[in-house]
Amino acid sequence: MIQVYCYSKCSTCRKALQWVDAHGIEHQVIDIKADHPDEAALRRYYALSGLPLKRFFNTSGIQYRE
Repeated sequence: MIQVYCYSKCSTCRKALQWVDAHGIEHQVIDIKADHPDEAALRRYYALSGLPLKRFFNTSGIQYRE
């Protein structure tokens, strides 16, 4: 089972959940605003992903820009 951190108003999150559902992947949805990952979890996810750090944050969102 995977954990999927989502923001319910995010269209990208909704698309990701549709993809996970369509592929029959067992998952648990976690509201990222109510129950966000701690620093240790973020560091672990980042290390495992191999992605650039910028991909972990919505840099086009209003909260980021403020």
